[in-house]
Amino acid sequence: MTDFSIKLSAYLDGELDAAETAEVEARLESDPQARVELDDLIQADAFAQEEFEKMLDEPVPFALAQQIKNTPLEPKVAPARPIWGTLAASLVVFVLGGASGFLLRGEPAPVQTAGWLADIADYHEVYASQGRHLVEVGAEESDHIETWLGNTIGTPFSIPDLSAYGLTFEGGRLLVANAKPVAQLMYRLEDGTVVALCLQQSSRPNPDTLEFREQTINGFDFVSWTANGADYVVIGPGGQPGLTDMAATAALEI
Repeated sequence: MTDFSIKLSAYLDGELDAAETAEVEARLESDPQARVELDDLIQADAFAQEEFEKMLDEPVPFALAQQIKNTPLEPKVAPARPIWGTLAASLVVFVLGGASGFLLRGEPAPVQTAGWLADIADYHEVYASQGRHLVEVGAEESDHIETWLGNTIGTPFSIPDLSAYGLTFEGGRLLVANAKPVAQLMYRLEDGTVVALCLQQSSRPNPDTLEFREQTINGFDFVSWTANGADYVVIGPGGQPGLTDMAATAALEI
């Protein structure tokens, strides 16, 4: 981990003073790779917290519960300074390194997002419940949607046909996530379930092979990938079947 990575982790935990915070934010504004690293860190942090919450839902083994119950409490000397910043930095390294185990966090850090995907989850929670106002521009103006949103986000695209999955294209709207414009294409299943395809210009290098990343954020399932100078994601409600197949089709057509 570089010195900047350590400082970036401390920035996420709100542990920097005003001068250091301004220094980090200035670099994030001018350095695309720094923004990529920030996005990776907060996505890893969100993933770790989500996995920890899942573990909290699991029943405690009886033997462990008995051991805890029978262990006498002993007074401990309070640490001289909060340790959560150090834990946060270690936790991110732990997750990015591909290790597995129990991860602990203290109080929530000031930044509780997973990059642009968390912003997309917030938007989707609001707009997916809309009927008449689901989109800004309807599907009957598909050519305009491609031109308007493509020019706005700086990435040309074609609207994928996902009808093979029972999805009807409803239209599009413009979002902002991670301070960058995002094109959101809205699809609806016959039962009213809304699935969205979102894309924004990427700061990441194009991968040699297409890689789909699956994760759940704020109760929504995501399948994301990077290609052709853009970041893409298909989002649907938690447990929605077929999202990866939809993403694979979208990746070919968009």
